[in-house]
Amino acid sequence: MLTIGKLENKLVVLLLSFLSLVIIGIFDYLTSAELTLSIFYLIPIVLHALYKGTTKVSVIINSFVATLIWTLVMLEARYYSRTFYMVWNAAGIFIFFLTTGLLALYLNEKVRKINEMNQYLIQLNEEKNKFLGIAAHDLKNPIAAMSMCSEIILTNYAAQLTPDLSRIIGMMQQTMNSTLTLLTNLLDISVIESGKINVALKKQDYLDFVKQNMFLNQLIADRKEINIILETTETEVQLNFDEHYLSEVINNLLSNAVKYSYPKSEIVIKVSKTDKNSVLTEVIDKGKGIPEEEQIKLFNYFQMTSTRPTSGEKSTGLGLAIAKKIIQEHHGQIGVNSTVNVGSNFYYELNG
Repeated sequence: MLTIGKLENKLVVLLLSFLSLVIIGIFDYLTSAELTLSIFYLIPIVLHALYKGTTKVSVIINSFVATLIWTLVMLEARYYSRTFYMVWNAAGIFIFFLTTGLLALYLNEKVRKINEMNQYLIQLNEEKNKFLGIAAHDLKNPIAAMSMCSEIILTNYAAQLTPDLSRIIGMMQQTMNSTLTLLTNLLDISVIESGKINVALKKQDYLDFVKQNMFLNQLIADRKEINIILETTETEVQLNFDEHYLSEVINNLLSNAVKYSYPKSEIVIKVSKTDKNSVLTEVIDKGKGIPEEEQIKLFNYFQMTSTRPTSGEKSTGLGLAIAKKIIQEHHGQIGVNSTVNVGSNFYYELNG
């Protein structure tokens, strides 16, 4: 759909098209003895048809004027033995001009409707993100409170609970923790998809950051007797990153490694500098691995593979998609190398 500045008057636009046709007619008259310019008459017709607000009637009028100018030029340049031939040629060129103009108008209307539908879908997506954010936020606090209460019961009153009751409360707590993870992910999605994610890059000690997150995940890994170790030849790595958002990335990779690793195994975090002066972080496990044909969809929303956690843990299929968005906001890259029954290597690379 074309526009000419702030020009909204359809009559003025049509007159401009007429003027263009007259100018083309003059050049056609001056050169028609040696060079035909018939195809150039289509330029004002098509441009007029593509202009916003153009109607079929104005396209017909424009095509008629173009045909009239073309016919007058041909009458000066050619000799017709019969009037029939002149009328026949004029009718043919009119149909050609009109068909081209109406086709351009039709395509213009389709593009306009597609743009309107896209705007409507964008609006719906924004409303969806608002709803997700509000719902997740309102549900998160009470569920977190219930999870905390169940943790207190299991910790402080374990001796007073029967084995069955203790198991039931433990299942309730596990379900609430899974729900909290889902709600947190939904909040992240609503922020990311609305374009309101603000990554505050700050140069800081990256190795210390990794060690802190490794310690927190080791507490979870202890339940499966899994050991998390850090391997690096670097003594200090200063890196620009957002501590809050990047914590979500490394915690997601580590929690996934714990989920899909076998008990009493080992998870390795490797931190190294590349030849491009970037920092490569790898989270390597010796778990079940992921089939090659399923790896390509891992970083999409709500995508899960056929590989199941080793101890029945839950997965939402959102964490890796969120991690990819966060790494992209850091202008980095994220990926995976995995082999079934060997293990997986999830990695991301950030510029120093």
